[in-house]
Amino acid sequence: MPENIEPEKIYITDNEVHHILDVLRKTVGDRITLFDGMGNEYEAQIAEITGSGRKKVIVAGILKTSRSFTEPKTRIILFQSIPKSSKMDLIIQKCTEAGVFKFVPVISDRTIIKLEEKTKLEKTKRWRDIARNAAKQSGRGIVPEVGEITTFHSAIKACSENKIKSIILWESEKTLHLKEYLKINRMELSCTAVFIGPEGGFCHDEIAESERYGISSITLGSRILRTETTGLLTAAMILYEMNELG
Repeated sequence: MPENIEPEKIYITDNEVHHILDVLRKTVGDRITLFDGMGNEYEAQIAEITGSGRKKVIVAGILKTSRSFTEPKTRIILFQSIPKSSKMDLIIQKCTEAGVFKFVPVISDRTIIKLEEKTKLEKTKRWRDIARNAAKQSGRGIVPEVGEITTFHSAIKACSENKIKSIILWESEKTLHLKEYLKINRMELSCTAVFIGPEGGFCHDEIAESERYGISSITLGSRILRTETTGLLTAAMILYEMNELG
């Protein structure tokens, strides 16, 4: 996903050069397809390779520009309570591949990990890099945004104020299944916020607060899923219902 794009040329640097030259084995004269991370797709031809080592630059001439057709029209915003260890890395990688539009890391009541300000910045940068690489690997037309780490209260308040259709996955919900909810609300799902709890799930007070803000608590069924599974499965079910999976 190059950043330096002119009307007729694209300049490719850094890790993209390694991927094109060493992994894809492309050279001068070969055609490549590039995405700018903002929904545009470029068919280009490598015209020149300059520099050496880590300072190599690929200069490619633009042959054709079009809008990417890989992006779902349904925009899923995943509010993921931060889990332990590297589980968040996996969540962002796989949900980017599935088609999630945006990620917001959340600190909820049962979030175990404690983050200092410096650590928050480092984690956010890492997650953004993972989203970028996963978007490139899966041919996404955009790079999903990874927002700043926020609190549960701030997250549900923001969704309410912005009138975003929102659901919260809760293992103790026994009545409203996601499949039923999607069929009832299909016409209102163009932008959907999905709240996923940490390893211990959401507490009763958080569910009560989310309901006061008009957020529906949803079940995926009788089995209790891991936090790193729940968001991916929920996103897949939403996109399937909207005929946009894959």
